[in-house]
Amino acid sequence: MMAIKKRSAKSAGSKRSTRSAKSAAPKRSAGSKRSTRSAKSAGSKRSAKSTRSAKSVRPTRRGPRSAAQRVSGLLVMLPWIMQRQRVKISTMARQFNLSEAELVEDLQMAAVCGVPPYTPDALIDVYMDDGMVIAEVPLVFSRPLKLSTAELFAVSVMAQTAMQLPGANKKGPLASALAKLAPLMPAGAETIKVQLPKARFVKELLAAVEAGERHEIEYFSPATAKRTTRTITPRKVFEDSGRWYVAADDHLSGEDRVFRIDRIEKLVATQIFDQLREVQDDELPWFSESLQQVTLRVQKQSRWIVESYPYVSRADNKDGSVDLTISITSKHWLGRLLLRAGNGVKVVKPAEYKNLASETARSVLARYQTAKTPA
Repeated sequence: MMAIKKRSAKSAGSKRSTRSAKSAAPKRSAGSKRSTRSAKSAGSKRSAKSTRSAKSVRPTRRGPRSAAQRVSGLLVMLPWIMQRQRVKISTMARQFNLSEAELVEDLQMAAVCGVPPYTPDALIDVYMDDGMVIAEVPLVFSRPLKLSTAELFAVSVMAQTAMQLPGANKKGPLASALAKLAPLMPAGAETIKVQLPKARFVKELLAAVEAGERHEIEYFSPATAKRTTRTITPRKVFEDSGRWYVAADDHLSGEDRVFRIDRIEKLVATQIFDQLREVQDDELPWFSESLQQVTLRVQKQSRWIVESYPYVSRADNKDGSVDLTISITSKHWLGRLLLRAGNGVKVVKPAEYKNLASETARSVLARYQTAKTPA
């Protein structure tokens, strides 16, 4: 029936278009130039506008996307595609600010994820066909899901932890869910209380971000072992690997900088306000172009370096080692890192730092011997 309707609509439309084309033919010659110019100008305006909007929407990425970024993106994308079930790949890529290749890569990863025993009915049912993304509700969701006691306890503890974070909404959806979980918890669970160490200045900096207020800080840098006083305009407060940071306009250097909040020793409001500006994760200045880059060969016993420090690039070698390119703030900082890592790390380049580990060790030993020598 669908095919017959399409053909009949097409044939009827072709007759109408033929008649209208014949009747309108004399009129086209009179206004063809004007209509062509207006169409071109309108089209150019639209294309220019779309180009500008595309540039403003899609930020420039620095390096490959991390696993955390891809997973957090899928947690948003999958419910979206489940609601719609069929969407063009190009449309979905635009919706989530990805290239089509990135979207396909993420969805292919999602298609092999699921729950034990990882049989086909327990996997996320999403696939691509003929330029379309197609998603269906997995069979595992066709039966009621129940949390085990251990899972219930883990969810409750994590929720309590999240509620302790600065800026958490004490009356929001998470607080409501936590209250509903409380009656389901086993006896004695109420004795478990989550307490996080209080992060100094986090609340004040969050308020400064909302207001755009400049603050004067006294900041300690272990790389130089110096304290500096500078004025910053906080733009974003965030947590990474258990530490709190503030991305800010640094008025001392005139650049965007990221500061560790636990190294801020003094914070004073200035009552000077700047225009608000939102900073995206992709824009965080982890890697300033002014910083020197070094390449390290990291052995298995020192893989904690790969997990602890942001890097520009990495290459995994067949012997299990990793060639890691990182930005350093100073020669002193790199020397301390090499001393901590011992024989597990070697400098590949630049050549000037290849003997830095032994030089730093001799320097520390000399200072130690000087301190022991009586005056």
